[in-house]
Amino acid sequence: MITWLHRLGLFYLLFGIGTLTHGGDHQAYSDMLVNLAPILSMGLFVYGYFSIPGLYKTVGWVLGLGIILLVLESKYEYGQYIYSYFVIKRFAYCSVAIGAYCLAIRSEPIDIKQAVNIIFFFFFFDQIVLGRIFGYAFNSDTRTTLSPDAYYFLIPFLYYLANYLKHHRPIHLITALFCFLVIIVLLHRTVISSAVVAAGIVVGLSLLGKVSSGGGLPLGRTLILFTLLVTIALPFVGLLPEKKVAAMMTSIGGILSPEEDNTASWRVEQSEYYLSQIPERPLFGWRYEGYDRGEIMENPDFEEKGTIIHSQYIDMLFNYGAFGLLIHLVLILGALVVLYRSGQILSTDQLVLFGFIASGLIYGAGYQFPVQYWGLVGVGMYMGLKRKPTYSTVDEPTETAVDYDLSPAATLFKPI
Repeated sequence: MITWLHRLGLFYLLFGIGTLTHGGDHQAYSDMLVNLAPILSMGLFVYGYFSIPGLYKTVGWVLGLGIILLVLESKYEYGQYIYSYFVIKRFAYCSVAIGAYCLAIRSEPIDIKQAVNIIFFFFFFDQIVLGRIFGYAFNSDTRTTLSPDAYYFLIPFLYYLANYLKHHRPIHLITALFCFLVIIVLLHRTVISSAVVAAGIVVGLSLLGKVSSGGGLPLGRTLILFTLLVTIALPFVGLLPEKKVAAMMTSIGGILSPEEDNTASWRVEQSEYYLSQIPERPLFGWRYEGYDRGEIMENPDFEEKGTIIHSQYIDMLFNYGAFGLLIHLVLILGALVVLYRSGQILSTDQLVLFGFIASGLIYGAGYQFPVQYWGLVGVGMYMGLKRKPTYSTVDEPTETAVDYDLSPAATLFKPI
C-alpha cells in the first residue's frame, strides 16, 4: 500500500501537474496542482533526507534557506509573510527533482516504457478521442497542444531511437521517425530544436560506445531504410493541401530567423529588455520588485504583476540572479554527470533520460522549464545511482550496494 502511495505521488510530479493529463488544456485546478508541487517536494526532502545523495542534501538546504529569506524579505518589506507565492514557488520549482528522487527510490521497479505508454495514451485521448487535432490547420495559431505537452513526446522518440541503436530493429527506427514527425506536426519550434539536439546526443553516445557493445549506429542499414521510407512517403506528402504545408514550413523556418517571425520576434524583444535589467542586480535578481513591476509586454491575458519571461535562463537571472540559475544548472548537470558515469554501457532508460535532460538546456532558451521536467531530472539521478545486478561464479544474481549518502563531490565525480 505504501509503495503505491509513493507511485501515485511520483505520477503526480511527472504527469499530474501537466495539462496533458487534463484534456490537454489549462483547467481551473491546474494552477493549484502546480502550486502544491514545490510544497510536497520540500516535505519529501525532509521525509527522505537520509536516503538522498549528498548533492540533493546540499541543494535542499540551500533552497530551504532561500525560501526562508524570501519569506523574511516579504515580512520586512511588505508587512506580510507571503506577499507573493508566485515569487517563492518559481524559486522552489526545481525542488521537484528532489521530491521525485525520494519517491522514485520507493516506487521500484520503474521502467521508462511505462512513461512512454502513459504519454501515448494521453496524447491519443486528448487529440483523437476529444477531437482536438481535427481543428488543427498546420499553423501556430491553431496548435492543439501546449509546448510542455509537446515536449513530453521527446520521451517516446528517444526511447525508440535508443532501442534502435541497441538492437538495430527497423521497427524501432520507424517508430522513432513517427514520433519525430508528430513533434514536427505539433509545431513548437523550441521542442523541434530540442528533439534534434537530443537525438544528436544519443547518437553521439553510441559513437562513444556508451549505447551498445555491438557497434552503435548501423549507418548503412539506417540510410537504406530512411531512403525507403522517404520514397514511400513522398506520394502522400503531395496529397496534403499546399497552402497548409507552406504555412507550416514558414513557421518552422522561424527557428533559423526568429527576428522575422511574429511570435519569435516578440520573444527577442522581451529578452533584450530583461537582459538589460540583469546587470543592475546580477547576484540575487529583482525578486519582489520585479514581480511588482509586472510584465513589460502588453497582453490582455497577463496579470498586472509578475513576469511572463519565456527563456528559463533570463527568467532566473532577472528574478533570482546568478544564484538562482546556478542552483538549476547544478541539478541538471549533476543528473547528467551521474547518468554518464553510471556504467560503461548505459541502459535504455538511462539513455532516454540523459538525452531528455540534456535537451532541456536547449528548451530553456525558448521556454521556461515545465515543472514536470524537474521530476524527470530527479528520476534521472535515481537511474544514475540505481543498484545494478552483478553475478557470482555460480551465476546467482546479487546487487551492488549504492551509498545514497554521497557528498556532492562524490556524487558528481564517483569513479565508473
